Order: sequence, then structure tokens, then C-alpha cells
Amino acid sequence: MNDTSDSPASVVASDTPQDSGSFFGNLFNLYFEPAATFPKIFAKSRVWLVILLQTALAVGFSMIWLGKIDAREFMRRQMEHNPRIQQMPAEQVERILDTQARVMKKWGAIGPAFAPALVDLVCAGFLFFVFRFFLAAEVSFLQSLATTAWSLFAIGLIQTPMMLAILTVKDDWNVDPNQAIQASPALFADQASVPGWLFSLLSSFDLFTFWTVFLLATGFAVAGKRNLSTGLWGIGIPWALWILLKMGFRLIFG
Repeated sequence: MNDTSDSPASVVASDTPQDSGSFFGNLFNLYFEPAATFPKIFAKSRVWLVILLQTALAVGFSMIWLGKIDAREFMRRQMEHNPRIQQMPAEQVERILDTQARVMKKWGAIGPAFAPALVDLVCAGFLFFVFRFFLAAEVSFLQSLATTAWSLFAIGLIQTPMMLAILTVKDDWNVDPNQAIQASPALFADQASVPGWLFSLLSSFDLFTFWTVFLLATGFAVAGKRNLSTGLWGIGIPWALWILLKMGFRLIFG
């Protein structure tokens, strides 16, 4: 996995760009020319601005969504596929629903204000460790954070309005937003009739996830002066482990 520096991604990263580019110019170009755009981002990352915009996007979505949903009905739909819940007495299920609906409302009002920054920092720290110590890539933590924040923000800027639009068209805000955009093999599965672990596996292979993996892999390949295949290994293996963890959780807890 220790690739030489003659790959396309490495060549782009080898010279410091003369122009770091404008913020919105880099954001636009990240969708079409990520390998050529990441060096400009690293030259002037503006990472805290990206995190602030991520937070604003998350807070805005949360305010709209929480204002539309019936928290109790939403939680009921989330729980109805859990075989353990189905075995509980009706009174106990109602108490659980009341508690989770209250928690959901409180978390939904508070969580989006700090969740994006926390996710960026945790993911950037983990991927920095993977690329620096397992793949021996000369990646700095700031480059890791910039790659993570810019990639997630670029995807979220497309995905979030699409989720809002689909929920509006369906006029059913109690649908899980993560399943509103049917862009995975889970589209062809009935969640009520397949095991939870299998539905979790199928829903993991969606187009937005692949897009995110590609952007992250490109950014880390450029930062570490490696080719894209190394970046894909560095992102793909942790992603596969994450899928296995989700499947294991569904196997244990239903």
C-alpha cells in the first residue's frame, strides 16, 4: 500500500497551488474536480467556516423537521420492527414511547448545534490515525479535518434539501429521513419482512455513501501524496467495519 508519488492524485498534491481559490469556487469544483480542488482547500482550508455552515444546515433541518413530525408516531414506527418491543406488554411500550419522544424532542433541539463539529473531529481524528500510522501517509490533522468537513458538507448540501423536498412531497414527516431518499438496494426490500441485520446491510450501500467515500478517499490521497487506490483502502476498510458493527447491533438488539 505504500504507493509511489507518480500517481495523478500525488502529482496534483506535489505543488502548492498559486491560487487557493474562493470558498464557493472550491465548494462548486469539489463536486466535479475533487483531486484538483483539495490542494486549494489545503492551502486555505477555512475549516471552521465549513463547520459553522454544517451546523447551520443541521440546525435548519432539525427546526423544520421537528416542527412537522409527531415524535411519538415517529418513534412508534422505529420500534415496530423490533421483535423485543413486540413481545412487551402494551403499557410498557407506551411508557417507552413517551420517554423516547421526550428525549427525541430535547435532543433534536440541542444536538444539531454541536453534533456536526463532534462528528468532524472524531472522524478526522480516526482517519488521521489510520492514514498516518497504518498507511504511513504524511497527512496532517488539519488536512484530515479539512477533508472530512468539506466532504461531509458538500454531500449534506445536496442531501439535506433533497430529504426536505421528498418529505414535503410525501406529506409524511414521520418517515425516517435517512430512508427518505431511496438510493440503495433497501428500496427493493420490505423492512417488515427481512431481518434487521439484512436491511441494515442493504441500506448501507447507497449512492450518497459511495459519493462520500470517494470524496474522502480523494482528499486523503491528495494530502498523503498517494494514489486513489490507497485512499479507497484507507476509507473503505473502516467503512466496512462500521457496516459490520451496525449489522451486529441489529443482530443483538433486533
